Amino acid sequence: MSKGLSFNGKHTREMDILVTDLKMPLVSNMKDIYESVPGRDGNILFPGWLEDKRIECTFGVRCARSERVAKLREVAQWLYTRERKQLIFDTSPDVYYMAKVSGQVDVEHLQGISLVRVAFQAEPFAYSVNKTTITKQITSSDKQITLVNQGTYDVFPVIKVSNANTNSLSLTIGDDKLTVSNALQASDVLTIDCDEMTVLLNDTNVLDKTTGTFLSLKPGTNVMTVEAQNTLNLSVEWRERFL
Repeated sequence: MSKGLSFNGKHTREMDILVTDLKMPLVSNMKDIYESVPGRDGNILFPGWLEDKRIECTFGVRCARSERVAKLREVAQWLYTRERKQLIFDTSPDVYYMAKVSGQVDVEHLQGISLVRVAFQAEPFAYSVNKTTITKQITSSDKQITLVNQGTYDVFPVIKVSNANTNSLSLTIGDDKLTVSNALQASDVLTIDCDEMTVLLNDTNVLDKTTGTFLSLKPGTNVMTVEAQNTLNLSVEWRERFL
C-alpha cells in the first residue's frame, strides 16, 4: 500500500481515501526519430522530446454502503479539473507534478470499500516545490556568478539586474550569450525571463534591443559571466526540474 498524495489542493487523508496502488514510469517516453539510409549500417538518430508522463493510481474509498453515492460524487468533484493541477506524493514531498485526470475513471465496488482507478497525464518533469535564488554584486574585478542546478534537467532562469549604470549588458554561460543593447540606470530593473523569452526594462518591453540566445542552466555547476561598464546587482532565480 502506498502513502497518500495531494491533488487539486486536497490530500487523500482529508477524504479518508487510501492509495492502494501506484504506477509511474521512471522516465517519460522519448519521442526520438530513427531514419535508415540505404547502404548504411544502422539508423541515424534524430533526438526528439519527452512526452507527457502517465501516472496510474488506484484509490480505496472507504464508506458505508448507504453513503457510497455521496462519497463518490465528492471524489469525482475533487478529481475533475479543466486544467493541470499540482500533484504531490507523500514519498517525495519536495517536488510536484503538473497533472490532469486523463480518460474515464472506473470504479469497482467491494465490501466496505470502492476501488477508483485513475490515470493522470502529467508534464514529463517533477518540479521543486521551492525556487532557488542566487544574488551577487558584480564588479569590474568580479564579473562571474556560480549557479548550481541540483535538478536532473536543464532549467531556464529569471534574471534580474538592478542598481546598474551601463550602456549595454551581456550575459554568457558556456557558448550561449545574451546581449541587451539598452542603457540601464541605477533606478532601473531589467528582468530577463529565459523561459517565457521576455525582456522587460521596468515595465517596458525591450526584446527588440536584445540579441543572442536565452540562457539555460544545465544540471550541475554553471558559471555566468557578466559584461557591463559599472557595478550592478544580479539576481538569478529558477525552479529545478527532475526527470
